[in-house]
Amino acid sequence: MGAFIAKMLLPTVSSLVFLPAASVAAKRGFHMEAMVYFFTMFFVAIYHACDGPGLSILCFMKYDILEYFSVYGTALSMWVTLIALGDFDEPQRSSITMFGVLTIAVRIYQDRWGYGIYSGPIGSAVFIITVKWLQKMKQLRAVYPEKTVYTQQVGPGCCFGALALMLRFYFEEWDYAYVHSFYHLSLAVSFILLLPKKNRYAGTGRNAAKLSCFTLCCCVCYIYSC
Repeated sequence: MGAFIAKMLLPTVSSLVFLPAASVAAKRGFHMEAMVYFFTMFFVAIYHACDGPGLSILCFMKYDILEYFSVYGTALSMWVTLIALGDFDEPQRSSITMFGVLTIAVRIYQDRWGYGIYSGPIGSAVFIITVKWLQKMKQLRAVYPEKTVYTQQVGPGCCFGALALMLRFYFEEWDYAYVHSFYHLSLAVSFILLLPKKNRYAGTGRNAAKLSCFTLCCCVCYIYSC
């Protein structure tokens, strides 16, 4: 009986892996991305908790709403991570990010379980990044960005991301609790790997912008009060 309950709780507990991703993003100066990861962790955890035994008290919203925002947060996390990887200048960066925020919301409202909820944002982001990097290569007549970005970020990050999607869409029938938990882990690892080492817009030294735990807690309280 204890093993069964533990297995039921595994998807909820495994969703907490997005918390280290949010922490790493905040330390690197990617505060918006950290907020998105924290948002995703919160709704994914509560959504899976509603499926667990004896945790229905945590379902402070309708199950359908929790389901929507858990999928929306996951897709949005993929989008903001890839856009951060692209290292766009302002106002391109904020404009492209907002484009994803709006279009992903509409797409998931139409269908929250199809392949398009993730392939759409990923495909669009990869296309935009490819165009930008090819233009940079043409201007510099050299590889852009540095080779280490491809070997240490793009390659490993994409591998973990591909593994996560394969687990999500092709292998969950094997054993949902374990496979879905590994899906959470692979996805969080891909976010950490794909994020650049430093946000050049975050400032340095004393002028560096900081994201405190108090801010994140305030956001949770605001969501809960809604």
